Amino acid sequence: MKGALLLLLTVFSAAGQSQSTPKETLLQRLLRIAGLTAAPSQMRAPDSQPGDIWLVALPDGMTRALTEGGGYRSPVFGPSDAFVYALREDVVVRIPAAGGMPAQQGRAPDVVKLVGFDGPDDLVVLTEAQPPESPLALLSLKTGRLTPLPHDPKSAEELRLIAFVRGDERVYGDTRVYTRTESRRTALRTTEWTDVYIARGTAAPVNVSACQGVNCSAPALSRDARRIAYVRAP
Repeated sequence: MKGALLLLLTVFSAAGQSQSTPKETLLQRLLRIAGLTAAPSQMRAPDSQPGDIWLVALPDGMTRALTEGGGYRSPVFGPSDAFVYALREDVVVRIPAAGGMPAQQGRAPDVVKLVGFDGPDDLVVLTEAQPPESPLALLSLKTGRLTPLPHDPKSAEELRLIAFVRGDERVYGDTRVYTRTESRRTALRTTEWTDVYIARGTAAPVNVSACQGVNCSAPALSRDARRIAYVRAP
């Protein structure tokens, strides 16, 4: 009797394990958090200049500055789109998307880029950690604790995605936001800068920043796909 009961419990346990939700991989987690829908195929890692955070409304293309004084980089939208979060030196700041004063959320001395939110108070970030350590970590805005995320340095797919996260291109379904180098030639010299573009489906890409000689970078699409935050250099 005891043997039969033990066998029955073993069967139920195995069935429960087979029906449990598979553990999310780092690759799947990054795709979800960064708003991406597929692992990218290109490695792009340009250096973005700090500046002020600007917002462009879609589809009318109206732009406005959210900050002044410069020094901001790496904007991402919060879970509700009501706030834009960014880095200023080694501090995470929260900026009302409707306008208002930025509020400091805590120091992040080893963080080089914000990737996106994993829950209401946790940010996935890119750090200065060198291989084989994981460059990705979870930053708690409540406690300030930085927890490295598990990472397989031998996974070519993970390495490709991390390289992509360092860059300025994001793909959300059939929508792509990215930067493109522009140039203007005069009799004396050629001026180059980067602008922010959006491409939806098969429609022609649209320049939404029109920075006219000033570098604009680090675009991030809001969750409702109605706004893009980006950095405009001084």
